[in-house]
Amino acid sequence: MRIATLANASVVHTRRWVEHFRSRGHEVRLFSLEEPPAGFATTALPWVPLPGVIRYPLAVPALKRELRAFAPDLVDAHYVPNYGVMAALAGRRPYSITAWGSDLLLAAGRDPWQRMRARFALEGAALVLCDAENLAAAARRAGAPAERVRAIPWGVDRELYRPGGTRERGLILSARMHESVYDLPTVIEGAARVLETLPHAHVVFAGDGMLRPELERRAAARLPAGRYRFVGRVGAAELASWLSRAEVYVSASRSDSTSQSLLEAMAAGAVPVVSDIEGNREWVRPGESARLFPVGDAPVLARELRVVLEDPAWAASARDAAARVIAARGDWRVNLARIERCFEAVVARRPLPEEPPL
Repeated sequence: MRIATLANASVVHTRRWVEHFRSRGHEVRLFSLEEPPAGFATTALPWVPLPGVIRYPLAVPALKRELRAFAPDLVDAHYVPNYGVMAALAGRRPYSITAWGSDLLLAAGRDPWQRMRARFALEGAALVLCDAENLAAAARRAGAPAERVRAIPWGVDRELYRPGGTRERGLILSARMHESVYDLPTVIEGAARVLETLPHAHVVFAGDGMLRPELERRAAARLPAGRYRFVGRVGAAELASWLSRAEVYVSASRSDSTSQSLLEAMAAGAVPVVSDIEGNREWVRPGESARLFPVGDAPVLARELRVVLEDPAWAASARDAAARVIAARGDWRVNLARIERCFEAVVARRPLPEEPPL
């Protein structure tokens, strides 16, 4: 297939997606307004310093010219309000939209204008891919025809994300971006309570974002010096290494579909202590493979962190349970093959394959 992927080239998930389909023998061209990493083949679209609601539509004429020259079998757009809208405006059919979570769980519910844009993009898509059932339900509410929606998680590379030899005693790892939806202040406050009573516990914050300076100041005020680190945005191999050594993976996200970092933690054996939201409950069972805490509740987060750190027998059992879940339905290669079959059906104008529930 000739696939025109429209997505943010600066995001690591975009690169993994494009490289996978290229490795499968498809001719994939990535079109993006954002700057790609060095060496990642991308066709640049014009970027102007205006709000996104204007910036992305302004790039549609250039996109139309590029699509006429490339003549793809499928336009593959990622994130509903920007590249999804661009795919709809470009007029090339068929097109698929992959929702990433906040585009429908948060952005599409903010105001009538956001809902209208989402409906416009989704109604014309031949396929709407979602990585969780809660996101699929949001897509249907936003206007996607139910028969065109498929809930298929991307999954993880189990050769890369796997347990290491030895856990680093007391290591708590956060791998979420430093943005408000991921509620890192609750992570800092919960960790502070644990570090007060467990002298071997320490925290590593991977990731980056707009809030990093504020979070570093908060951490300096609440966490003991020398027992926390901000390591910034790390590559997949380095993140896999951290997760394979960590005793605990922590996330206080206020909204999510399927969290990629949660699946990576489960595959690598870092026991999840995560917020009690629908997207997380699709993958973990409290008390079996993870510990859950109410959104924003630092005292309960601290209590659940202590359970994992102080009960190694339970933690070992949780790791085994999480590994079974990933093996059963979180394998990257298996799940991307399912998505590939959906692409093939769309291009051939056949009905989409039926998918079992997550």
